[in-house]
Amino acid sequence: MAAQDCEARTDGDRTEEADVVPASFEYRSRLKVMGLPLVHIVRGIDPSSGRRPTAVGIVAIGQVAVGLIAIGQVAVGAISLGQASIGLGWGIGQLAFGMLAAGQVGAGLLGSVGQIAVGPHALGMATDPGLWVAAGWLLGGLLLLSALRRRSRRLAPLLDAAPVDIASVRDGRSHVAAEVLSNDRLSAPLSSRPCVFWHTVHVGPAVRAHERSGGDVIIADASGRARVDFDSEVVFIRSDNYREIAGPDWALHLETSLSQGEKLHVAGPVSLVPDASAGGPFRGGIAPVFSGTAAQPLIVTTRNPRAMRTELRFAALLAWALLGAGTVAVALWPVAS
Repeated sequence: MAAQDCEARTDGDRTEEADVVPASFEYRSRLKVMGLPLVHIVRGIDPSSGRRPTAVGIVAIGQVAVGLIAIGQVAVGAISLGQASIGLGWGIGQLAFGMLAAGQVGAGLLGSVGQIAVGPHALGMATDPGLWVAAGWLLGGLLLLSALRRRSRRLAPLLDAAPVDIASVRDGRSHVAAEVLSNDRLSAPLSSRPCVFWHTVHVGPAVRAHERSGGDVIIADASGRARVDFDSEVVFIRSDNYREIAGPDWALHLETSLSQGEKLHVAGPVSLVPDASAGGPFRGGIAPVFSGTAAQPLIVTTRNPRAMRTELRFAALLAWALLGAGTVAVALWPVAS
């Protein structure tokens, strides 16, 4: 089945490789600026979701990149370089928008260069003084805000409230930060790594199939214990520990897992149920059980929610800046032209 067998782990600025460089890779620099990584590089598919993640940072490099300096197939930033590039300042790419734009098709407010150059000061084989840079900014801002809104809704249980002690959890919805207490009773299918939960994604032409196994997993903090039902609807977010195998016909098999002793955040629906093993006067034989549904999936992540919130806010700020720039460009177009 396998043409190559790779394992990668990114922890701050460290990456370990087995035989060859894996097709999927993520790197976040330890150095941060106002909560954002100085450098965020993403390549390939997130093994915990089977989707291509967005790179977000001061310098962002990925298939989709959002940053002050953004490089990618789709790049949005103050300075952007990509096949489709939307820059508040410089935009460089096959299709580029910006104050100054250069590309096969370039639309700039102050100047543009390209085979097709659009704007009041255009230099190219074909030129047009149209308002396309404003359209690019407005469309880019709206699409980015729409994507951020969907992600914020999906992660709302994790991002809307700070974690609480397990002992203070009540019926409804809650968010806790804890450690995996259960023994590693499973073996991940691709890596044979001992774990309490594993998730695989098989990606090929027109195919994206997910498999997972976990059951009930006990987590604990200083105040008590809780159970997480991994057989329920769970959104598992992790990209720093995975196994990857490339197969025939451009197929790709990725695996990520969770093991005893690892720190994690759990957020979503929770109920209190009798549990004789809970013990302790703080609970009296009652323990929280986190279990997701199709309408309200459980969010489980090894990432810091504060960092995730900062990335969303930065991307939202950039989206609003694009909308503002597009609006101002429309208002000032007669002056600029």
